[in-house]
Amino acid sequence: MTVVNYPAQWTRVAHTRDGIEYRIRPILVEDLQREKDFIMGLSEESRYTRMMCAMREPSAELLERFVHVDYHRDMAFVAVVGEHENERIIAVARYAADKNGPDCEFAVAVTDAWQARGVGATLTRLLFDYARTQRFHKLHGDIMVSNDRMIDLVHWLGMKTEHSPDDRTLLEASREL
Repeated sequence: MTVVNYPAQWTRVAHTRDGIEYRIRPILVEDLQREKDFIMGLSEESRYTRMMCAMREPSAELLERFVHVDYHRDMAFVAVVGEHENERIIAVARYAADKNGPDCEFAVAVTDAWQARGVGATLTRLLFDYARTQRFHKLHGDIMVSNDRMIDLVHWLGMKTEHSPDDRTLLEASREL
């Protein structure tokens, strides 16, 4: 199925730090079951640090929102392995435009077996590059203060962090594009 405005030119082949190949591509509506399987495949801890709440299973509405992006005001890149019906998502990086203004909120999640292998960094850098082409000025996101891997990642990506004034359990990460 061809999607109007689908940015196929942003598809990439990448490799983990230990040499394993995976592909990166913009998300499709057809990824709904893959997205659900990805979320359900995260450990309870990873799901909690990504969603910032305990979640047994994502709602149908949440899944629909995750896969229905307009490739401008909201965007998601998926890292995948496997082919055709065996393709599975190993990581997702996404942004959603702020309601008022030229900024957007971002998030990234990597399935546990693929964490600390460079997938999240590669995916997030691509997301930032894409957001820049869409004329966003700044990316920001909330991170739990206990999520050391994500804090290390955002610092590695050149983001600054500060404690949330509303919630001391959160850090606010941000970066100008």
